[in-house]
Amino acid sequence: KPHVDRDVMATISTALVAPEFIEICYKSRADSRAETRTVYPLGILSGPRSYLVAKTRTDWNGPERKYRLDGIVTAKLTGEPLRSEIRFDLEAYSKRGFGAYSSEPEHTEIVWKFAPGEPAARAKEFVFHATQVFEPQSDGSLIVRFKASGLLEMCWFLYPWGDKVEVLAPRALADMVRGYQ
Repeated sequence: KPHVDRDVMATISTALVAPEFIEICYKSRADSRAETRTVYPLGILSGPRSYLVAKTRTDWNGPERKYRLDGIVTAKLTGEPLRSEIRFDLEAYSKRGFGAYSSEPEHTEIVWKFAPGEPAARAKEFVFHATQVFEPQSDGSLIVRFKASGLLEMCWFLYPWGDKVEVLAPRALADMVRGYQ
């Protein structure tokens, strides 16, 4: 898991409790230059890669943005408190994606079928997604359904299962893993 600076995390934690804006120096993976941004932190998504979910001052009415915590070079409190109420449900937000990744255009029903026997038994031990539903089949296989986005993240997760899992939906995900089992 990528390293996250302790001082950055301490500043974010303070801002979440305060609540107040923070100024971050952020270096995205797509751009080698670091940029300074003033954001209002809404929460942290933890996983193999962890993210700060925030509103930007320059796009307050726009969507929430995610910043990889390991991409935040520095963070400092601005002393500027939030002046209006903001309604944000981190749990509902996190359920839209797989892992820490989400993409609204990709959000769709996901259906996986695990092979009978040990693969199906192992799959029953996993929490793939907060909205998952298990459907045991008469042949001993197991179907898992949930709604989410993040097809590439799902691919990385599915590869170790090899040919013991079949993607039934969506077709785009099935095409992505075909031939790599």
